[in-house]
Amino acid sequence: MVLGLLPTLAQSAEPVKLTLTSVRVVQENEGGQPREIFQPALAVKPGDVLEWRLEAENTTERPLRQVVLVIPIPRETRYLEGSALALERGNTRLLPMFSYDGGQTYSLPPLRRKIRVNENGKEVEKEVEVKPEEYTHARWVLPELTPKEKVLLKLRTIVK
Repeated sequence: MVLGLLPTLAQSAEPVKLTLTSVRVVQENEGGQPREIFQPALAVKPGDVLEWRLEAENTTERPLRQVVLVIPIPRETRYLEGSALALERGNTRLLPMFSYDGGQTYSLPPLRRKIRVNENGKEVEKEVEVKPEEYTHARWVLPELTPKEKVLLKLRTIVK
């Protein structure tokens, strides 16, 4: 199976340079100790774990404010719960927010959505929790990205 996204996608639009890459995560045992090996994700199969890495660099000589960084979750994969980590910046932890609707809305987990169901012959609206495997995007909002600063964000998915 080949995913709809290329293993490396670079966008050099000013003022933030974005580079999105993916690698296949392979578990190996070395001397009885488990360790992870990263391999190119050129062809994958169901059950493979992919790590998506988004590097963002401020290419300007001035600080940038409210920088929004998004990692799309390919529809051929499902998000691996807990794999998108907070970005530590000094005393601040920037938590990832998620979308289940193609990037239209974002919030912190647990995500909730309204659905219509029939109960006792009546149509009612209920709020249900969105499962992490239904997430379509992860987003971090950086209050500031200093001149020439680079940040690296990661998350993992499992190939369907």
